[in-house]
Amino acid sequence: MQRFYLDANATTALDPRVHAVMERVQTGPLGNASSLHAEGRRARGEIDAARDVIAASLRAKPSEIIFTAGGTESCNLAVLGLARAHADKGVHLVTAKTEHHAVLHAFRALEEHEDFAVTWLEVDGNGLVDPADLQRALRRDTTLVSIMSANNETGGLQPMRELGEICARHGVLFHTDAIQSAGKEALDFAAWQVGAVSLAAHKFHGPLGAGLLWLKPGVPLRRLMEGGAHENERRPGTENVAAIAGMAEAARRHLAVNAKEQQRQFEWTEKLWRELEALGGVRRNGHPTQRLGNTLNVSFRGLHGEDLLIALDLAGLAVSSGSACLVGSVQSSHVLAAMGVPADWAAATVRFSIGPEIADADLAEIVQRVARVVTHQRGLRQGAPSSPLHLEAA
Repeated sequence: MQRFYLDANATTALDPRVHAVMERVQTGPLGNASSLHAEGRRARGEIDAARDVIAASLRAKPSEIIFTAGGTESCNLAVLGLARAHADKGVHLVTAKTEHHAVLHAFRALEEHEDFAVTWLEVDGNGLVDPADLQRALRRDTTLVSIMSANNETGGLQPMRELGEICARHGVLFHTDAIQSAGKEALDFAAWQVGAVSLAAHKFHGPLGAGLLWLKPGVPLRRLMEGGAHENERRPGTENVAAIAGMAEAARRHLAVNAKEQQRQFEWTEKLWRELEALGGVRRNGHPTQRLGNTLNVSFRGLHGEDLLIALDLAGLAVSSGSACLVGSVQSSHVLAAMGVPADWAAATVRFSIGPEIADADLAEIVQRVARVVTHQRGLRQGAPSSPLHLEAA
């Protein structure tokens, strides 16, 4: 049976060309990039070259790129490092209730264990922040606002230009977790008026375990770890040279958005929604148009979430309920809760997030499998006689 990978928001497939670059870097004598011998200089050269490529892809300067071990570290470095570095100017921070846990938990730690006050912005029924709410939340002692550009569960696109304008007008630093946006929408740091941006390589066909924080020149940042002067004394630790080189290759090939492909994916998920809507007892979560084109979040009323995901997996469909960081957790989505989605709906939610490997011709088969699973699951939940679930091998 052919399997379909519909969980691109969790991670994307490693581009074979990225793998080839990483293999090249790992082959031959590669030293510690902090060493002065030839092997060390080779490693340093690979890192410097990667930094140049990534900076060019982001229309930034190489000195503005801080390499991290992934998106979570990048978000933590931004939130904790920026808040602490600016504490002498103020201790009031602002974020939204629908942020990724890498941001939410960092803010919560500052609020619970340090002398910071956090305003948690509400969102509307589509999961979007009202710029007027941000305007009202700002205070004289506000130093940092962090709002993600695109939600990882619903794909909802925040009004980044309006939010950035408000922060700039009040002289407040604006950080965004743009991890889901990378490769799916244009990253316009200037138009967003951001001071810091978090990215993760594995979201745009790069390697796992590699990320970065873009930091505007002149913005103070307090590092989270001690142990070395790496990354211009902002992030100590021996660099993962191969992963950094791979991230650069992925950035070169995939950060520039293919508008035609994004429109195709948007139309594909729209068709998927129309087919699923016909099943009845379903609801769409998130804005129908102000979203990433590859993402569709759907709830199936009356079903058991874990049973549904397992059944879909057995049917050859790799999907998730939302954030990959909540795998194995029984707690409901905080994103859907903040949006006001009733618990009986949120309990069985599926996030379909596709990549370019999913073709238009795959839609019919995918819809057929989802329909079979949902019908079977409903029969089981209602206690009605239900025939075994059969799937034809493809």
